[in-house]
Amino acid sequence: MTTAKTALAMPAERQFNSGLLVCTLIAAHLLLNIVVFATAAWPKSQTTDSLLSQATELQKAGDFGGAEKLYRQALVDAPDNPEVLKALAVVCQAEGKFAESIEIFQSILKRAPHYPGVNGLVGTSYYALNDFEKTIDAMQKELAGNPKDPQARHLLALALSSSGHLFEAIQQLESLLADYPNDAPVLYQLVVDYRAAAQKSGEKLAKLYPDSEYLHAINAEVYEDSERFVDAIREFKEVLRKDPKFPGLHFALGQVYWRKNDILNAQEQLRLALQEEPNHALAGYYLADILTNQKNYREAIPLLQMVTPIYPELKEAYFLLGKCYAGTGEDQRALEAFNQALQLNPNYKEAHYQLYRLYVRLGDKKNSAAQLRIFEELLKKEDEFRLRETLQRQTKAGTQDD
Repeated sequence: MTTAKTALAMPAERQFNSGLLVCTLIAAHLLLNIVVFATAAWPKSQTTDSLLSQATELQKAGDFGGAEKLYRQALVDAPDNPEVLKALAVVCQAEGKFAESIEIFQSILKRAPHYPGVNGLVGTSYYALNDFEKTIDAMQKELAGNPKDPQARHLLALALSSSGHLFEAIQQLESLLADYPNDAPVLYQLVVDYRAAAQKSGEKLAKLYPDSEYLHAINAEVYEDSERFVDAIREFKEVLRKDPKFPGLHFALGQVYWRKNDILNAQEQLRLALQEEPNHALAGYYLADILTNQKNYREAIPLLQMVTPIYPELKEAYFLLGKCYAGTGEDQRALEAFNQALQLNPNYKEAHYQLYRLYVRLGDKKNSAAQLRIFEELLKKEDEFRLRETLQRQTKAGTQDD
């Protein structure tokens, strides 16, 4: 059992084909980077040179129809020049003449099956026509010559996804993300494909094992994700009835009870989870939160000390640790913990308030006043934000009533 939420409740169809947008962006990128210069191996007249130069300028300016006419004129003198053919086909793509662009690209590939960039370009046209199998074939050929081409890798992933090969698409996207970890379109497509793959697997599970503990566990996580905690608990208890040793079940139940604020049951299940897996960091965090609120600081501290190395950016863990140290009189360690929380989020108003109280106790008037001032400023901004939201909702409701 993991804490990741499945998307079994999603409708079977995709919300929209985001790949078409990405395909358009890729084609635009390729278009902007293709500047036509026929190579020295292809003899050309001054007239041809002039035509190519003019066509390039029109292409850059977005006059694709004008550029197309000039490229076709240039082909009269150089009918087999692959660079001119490629530029003409790219312009056809920009005009939405995808079938025509494919015919031109294929004329290049018949003579040179691995001509630089052409397999990727023809794959882009196939993708625009929803011919995903041919897109896949073209992109694989492009990548055979240039395995790291990011556009080809991305479009291959989109074609795999659109043709139902979700797990292969995910592998391709994960590989791309390893090289470009901050690529927003890739991250977005991964979310889309993971959700679709989860739904596909869930539907298969429901068909093959309609009353299994696994399906009840998935249903429970979906209910929890929708904050239908009573339904989630009911489903988890059904899992428990069918298989008392189901992996991670006590943590899953404990997490739902914690979110439901059912402290007694949460504490019981989280302790059972830690008995099964003593280094379960999230179980330790949830239990430590309960123990801190109960002022059982000494039991909470070792749990939080286990959590912070595993989740070093979990500011709430440092905040709880600060409260525990303050509660046991370890003031210096409390200061360090609260300041660590503020390093992760300088606007963490609760940490500022706890520091204010701690400095008051230590008799440090200067720092206590500074922390109180920051806390009050953050509280004021929060109140102003909520007021604006309320006014916006009221204005919207009034407009709808009119």
